[in-house]
Amino acid sequence: MPMARGGAMEGLRGIVVFALVGVFAASMIAAAAIDVRSRRFPNILAAFMSLVAVGLAWSLYSAPVFFTHVCCSIAFLCVLVGFELVWRRASGRSGLGMGDVKALAILALLSPLAAFAAFCISMLLLSIICLVRRLESLPLLPLLLPAFAFLVVICPSVWSRLDGSMVF
Repeated sequence: MPMARGGAMEGLRGIVVFALVGVFAASMIAAAAIDVRSRRFPNILAAFMSLVAVGLAWSLYSAPVFFTHVCCSIAFLCVLVGFELVWRRASGRSGLGMGDVKALAILALLSPLAAFAAFCISMLLLSIICLVRRLESLPLLPLLLPAFAFLVVICPSVWSRLDGSMVF
């Protein structure tokens, strides 16, 4: 039986969302691997991930929810950059890297609350690992990105209720 016109559009939308999730997941893995090796999150990869996240968020959410997520992303970016600038001025050393700030802003496009929770979890894990191993610092993305993936894949209904998102 042929699909109705609306059904064909929903099927195409599902394929687009599935492809964007796959591309975003692959780029998250690449970002974590680069951060482990070089302690950097390249701007070109951040820009690519931003575009994919915007496309994915636009595909998943209604316009009001999408724009709320964009505003939350910008707010995270501004607050963390401001905090980092004050921290560097006060202590004379860097704290949170700008790549970590970019990554959090990108994740907030998809789910601001899950991004914030993943950030808190990854900072806690990073602190514990550094204390136990007596290290001064470690890259954050290898902890942040899996924490975010875990939260949105394993617990999607929690985040969809809290921030108005649709579940994958």
